[in-house]
Amino acid sequence: MRDIFERIEEDLQLLDRKAIFALVYTAIGLTCISYLKNADYLESLASLAGLSGIAQAIEKTDNTNLRLLAYWVGVSLLFYFIVPAAFVKFILKKSLNDFGLTISIEKGFWKLLAQCIAIMLPIVYLMSLTPGFSAKYPFLKIYDGSPYLSSTLLIWELVYFLQFFGLEFFFRGFLLQSLKPALGIYSIFVMMVPYCMIHWGKPMPETFAAIFAGIFLGWLSYRNGNIWIGLVLHCFVAFSMDTMALFNKGLLF
Repeated sequence: MRDIFERIEEDLQLLDRKAIFALVYTAIGLTCISYLKNADYLESLASLAGLSGIAQAIEKTDNTNLRLLAYWVGVSLLFYFIVPAAFVKFILKKSLNDFGLTISIEKGFWKLLAQCIAIMLPIVYLMSLTPGFSAKYPFLKIYDGSPYLSSTLLIWELVYFLQFFGLEFFFRGFLLQSLKPALGIYSIFVMMVPYCMIHWGKPMPETFAAIFAGIFLGWLSYRNGNIWIGLVLHCFVAFSMDTMALFNKGLLF
């Protein structure tokens, strides 16, 4: 048994520890998000911690499910951004700029963004007409028959955008840039696999699209070192899908 542990230790010493942490944390972080975002786990954890009142307040639905959605975004931000960013800053002692948050905008950014939007907009519109997407989006639900075009929808979209910031930082920033020194361009494809998997349960076309979007956005981050075009595109597509789905269902106004 001792020989086995010695061999494991010898093998581990040959590995890039930053890459290993990123991969292991990806499994841990995505598992935590998958379970903790659910109301059942929220109730169980709150009960164990003696915070049942807080859980009930989060789950309380007056006219919308906005509180529960905000809780989901909070859980996502914790594991997508806060924990990885803390690891980068306090363990690796690196700048977050090295993990996708550099403020510089590369040449041709706006032209490429406009081209991507021009391609995505008609696709999003066609998808918004399908029953699967119409049933799934928006995540926000208003139960009293009030029009969705209100401050509630605006608040939700802003909260929703925070989730996309965390997601882009995690996949195209932290994970990709952690793997890049060890794997080179293969880091794009390794990152794409869990990115696709978080779309399981959504409409099938969206999940398949995530494969190609993950590769494309990963390539942009790999070449340019930042996550901003992916973030803008994600927010644009999400907002467009929500508003188009509501309009097609006659719920926007």
